[in-house]
Amino acid sequence: MAGVEVEDLQFDPGGAPFSRRYGDVYASRGGALGQARHVFLGGNDLPSRWAGREQFVIVESGFGLGTNFLATWHAWREDPRRPRRLHFVSVERHPLPAGKLAACAPAPLAALASELANVWPLPLTGLHRLAFEAGAVTLTLGFGDARTLVPELVLGADAFYLDGFAPDRNPELWDPALLKALARLARPGATLASWTAARAVRDALTAAGFEVGMREGFEAKRHMLVARYAPRFRTRRHDPASPYAGAREAIVIGAGLAGCASALALARRGWQVAVLEQGAHAASGASALPSGLLHPALAADDSHAARLSRAGFLFGRRQLDCLQANEPLLLASGVLQIAGDELAEERWPQLLLQQRWPAGFVQRCSASEACEAVGLPPRRGGLWFADGAVVSAAAWCRAMLAEEPGIRLCSGHQAIRIARQAGSWLIEARAVPIGRAPVVVIAAAMDAPRLLETQFAPGRPIRGRTTRLAAGELARLRAAITGRGYVVPGLDGRVAVGATYETIGAGEEPGVPDQTAHETNLERLSQLLARPVPVRIDGGFDAVRCVAMDRTPLAGAVADERATLDPRFSLRGAHLADLPRRAGLYCSFALGSRGLALAPLLGELVACLIEGEPLPIERSLAATVDPARFLLRRLRTHQAQ
Repeated sequence: MAGVEVEDLQFDPGGAPFSRRYGDVYASRGGALGQARHVFLGGNDLPSRWAGREQFVIVESGFGLGTNFLATWHAWREDPRRPRRLHFVSVERHPLPAGKLAACAPAPLAALASELANVWPLPLTGLHRLAFEAGAVTLTLGFGDARTLVPELVLGADAFYLDGFAPDRNPELWDPALLKALARLARPGATLASWTAARAVRDALTAAGFEVGMREGFEAKRHMLVARYAPRFRTRRHDPASPYAGAREAIVIGAGLAGCASALALARRGWQVAVLEQGAHAASGASALPSGLLHPALAADDSHAARLSRAGFLFGRRQLDCLQANEPLLLASGVLQIAGDELAEERWPQLLLQQRWPAGFVQRCSASEACEAVGLPPRRGGLWFADGAVVSAAAWCRAMLAEEPGIRLCSGHQAIRIARQAGSWLIEARAVPIGRAPVVVIAAAMDAPRLLETQFAPGRPIRGRTTRLAAGELARLRAAITGRGYVVPGLDGRVAVGATYETIGAGEEPGVPDQTAHETNLERLSQLLARPVPVRIDGGFDAVRCVAMDRTPLAGAVADERATLDPRFSLRGAHLADLPRRAGLYCSFALGSRGLALAPLLGELVACLIEGEPLPIERSLAATVDPARFLLRRLRTHQAQ
């Protein structure tokens, strides 16, 4: 189930926000803001503990009204010695509607609550990343069962806020296994605070490796709980990531969507980033697509691929809305997905009921409703994505590069080889050095496997060709239609139809789509519309996508294949976290035909891995795109023989 049930907020006779589901108030009757400051900030010795830090990470169980986050954000704003970046990660099973969140905020936090409500995510399971203060304050919200979500978090925590309804009203949130999972995220010396001092909670925290004590509670509570992570024995196989401590200089190879997104994510963290592009300008390859689709892929089983697509779509759409651009990025809003046949269409109501997607994410519409939304009669009704979009991929690349002053585009520079020398990566072009940096991100599509010198992260070239049609009756199209192919409106009344998916021959280069490609695309158009329309071909677009063997992108830290395969290095029963990585080397490539939906999120993922920050996606999704996954499969296959 992808949707989560929203909380129906009530108020008790005293006017306190109340949950009928749990039979408990959301905060102390003495005041939510006072409790946040006394218990959670004070119990973790904040703001003094974060003074002068590069980053500070807080993990909370039970977001509720959001008062603890808002109070922490407010304290960060008021503190001249605040950390450069504040990460607040919180889980919530039944989120409140945005309007009630803002309405319940204490007066000193009202402006911040309004800012939060304006970007409040849809009630969908998984992690949602929201950025404030130009990215210096980041809220990562996990909607769903904490017992499922917390083990999926990848982060190093400096402080914990244990909140939530009383243990006897909501025992799942105080489960010993959950508290142990939180302890696995603790950095050395991490602190913890909670309003409850229940003996069962204290015992569970002690068993998880915390030294537990008590302080004077807030208002009517006699005691509150405080703790420090100090295990007597090593209790975990891998410690959480530490903050990055080197020079913030990086080279990104490739100025397509993946490279530009990685550069932007790093530059927003204060990095100086040089982007090397072999072409004459950014978006010289497949990312030059004049009009592409931004929408999520759905699956009946809500698979890893579907969850990754959904997370990427939501993250990318938020970025798109915030970018300052000197040219149109958003060419049309709304995407209609129609079924391939009537039988598939009949299954959709059950799918919507099963997954409980909110209407703001996707909703079913009839053929007549779809016609009104898109401007032309589609072949049948379908699924309507109101936030789906038609986007200029090339303009998006240019906007990302122009967003931060720390990004420098170096066009006409083709990287031929990379080599590790004296703690940095040297980039060479035909034996001539063209750059050096401690961190390199390879986002060079089909050139990436060659630069990585990898045996286990191959990419396949897949040709994609679209057909551009002159304005005419198709100029009435207001939104995209997708199914077995797609048709999208452009800026000037012309539309694009596509796209082919062809294996490319050795030495074959993209050029101008031929008549066969146009005929294939026109056949796709006929399957999307209810009746034929007169068309006139007015050109097209031809490019080569890079696609991984499992059709899933590769993004993350690059594995050290030589060290892993050395007979002296034993990795029997290995997991991805066990594989050695090449220091300072990362990648983001093989996005295939999902570049618009995935590039911004994967750029954020790479930047977080470099910085040692909380990841924006769950552990299982990060593993899905980990570039070392093919190497791990090789190891496991070899061990099984």
